[in-house]
Amino acid sequence: MFMHIYKYRLRCLARDREMVFWTLIFPLILATMFHFAFDQLMGRQEAFRPIRTAVVASDAYRQNVAFRQALDALSGPGEGQLIELTVTDDREARRLLADGAVAGVITVGDPIGLTVSQSGIEQSILKAVLDEYAHRYATVTGILEEHPADPGGLLWELGQMRSYTQQISFSSAEPDTTLNFFYALIAMTCLYGGFLGLRNTTDVQADLSPQGARRSVAPTHKLGVVLYDSAAALTISLAEVTVLLAYLMLALRVNFGNQVWYVLLTSLAGCIAGVSLGAFIGTFVRKSENAKTGILIGTTMTMSFLAGLMIDTMKHTIARKAPVLSYINPAALITDAFYSLYVFASHRRFFLNIGLLLLISGAMCTLSFLRLRRDRYASL
Repeated sequence: MFMHIYKYRLRCLARDREMVFWTLIFPLILATMFHFAFDQLMGRQEAFRPIRTAVVASDAYRQNVAFRQALDALSGPGEGQLIELTVTDDREARRLLADGAVAGVITVGDPIGLTVSQSGIEQSILKAVLDEYAHRYATVTGILEEHPADPGGLLWELGQMRSYTQQISFSSAEPDTTLNFFYALIAMTCLYGGFLGLRNTTDVQADLSPQGARRSVAPTHKLGVVLYDSAAALTISLAEVTVLLAYLMLALRVNFGNQVWYVLLTSLAGCIAGVSLGAFIGTFVRKSENAKTGILIGTTMTMSFLAGLMIDTMKHTIARKAPVLSYINPAALITDAFYSLYVFASHRRFFLNIGLLLLISGAMCTLSFLRLRRDRYASL
C-alpha cells in the first residue's frame, strides 16, 4: 500500500509545473543572479596601491629633516610602501588635487596641514599617518626636553611597534561575507517545500478538493495517507535542494567546506521543516487555497529575510537584539547550521540547530495531524 500511494503521489506532485518552477527553477535563477552580483566580492579583491600624495616644497619642508625622513620611509619602494610622493610647488600641488591626480596635499608648518577635495579611505589614511607622526614628534620632543641624555633608551623603546593582542581563528576557513546570502537562499528553497506540504493537505481534505473527497472515503487510515504523502513531498523537496546544492558547488564554485554529509543532513532537516510548515498552514488556516498560498509565501519570505536573504547583517542583528527569534525561525536555524559547518571545528552548535529544526518540525506535524484527525464531514 505504501509504495502504491507513494509512487502516485510522486507523479502527482512532480507534474505540477508551476510548483516545480517556484521550488526548483526560481532558486536556481536567484542563485545565478547572486553569483553575478557578488562576483567582485568573491575573491577578486584589488591589490593595495600606494596613495598618491603631493607635498609642497616650501622652506619649512626642506628644513624639517625628521618629517622628510618619515615621508621617505613611507614612500620607499617595496611591500611597505604606503604613499606615492610628489614634491612640487603650491600651485602645481593644488592643480593635481583639483584634477584628482592626488588624494591630498601636505603642507609643512606648525602644525602640518593636509588639504583634500573629498572624504574617503585614502584621505582617512593620510590623516591618520599625519596624526600619528604629530603624536610621536610631540612625545619625542617632550622626552628630550626633560631627559636630554635619554636614560633607559626611551627613544628606542618608542620606535618599537608591539602588539598586545593575538588573533585567534576558529578554523582555517577564509572569511566570505557573501556566503550567508547563499545559505539563506538554500533555507528559502527548503521552506519552499511548504508548497508541497500545502498541496498534500488540500488533496486530503474533502471540503477543499475533489481528490480530498475521494481519498476521505478510501479504506486507508488517514495517518497512513498523511505519512505517505509527506514522504513523497519530502523526496521531491530534498531532490530539488540537492540539485541547487550541486549547482552552487560545481557550477558557481560556492564553498561549503568538505563536510558534504553534514550539508546533506542540514538540507534534509530543512526540507522536513518546509514540508511541515506547509502542512501546518494548510490545516490550521481555514481559508481558500490561494489565501493559504499567500500566507505561506509571506511567512517563508519573512523568515528568509530575518535569516539574511536580503541583508547579510540581518541575521546577526536579530541574534543580538531578539535572540528568541533565532531559535524559532527555521530559516535562521538552517543558515546557522551551514555557517557553523563552515566556521567551527566542533559540531556542538550544528547539532543544536538540527535538533531545534526537528523539534519544531515534529511539533508542526503533530498539530497538523491532530487537526486533520478531528475533521468530520456530514456528507460526501
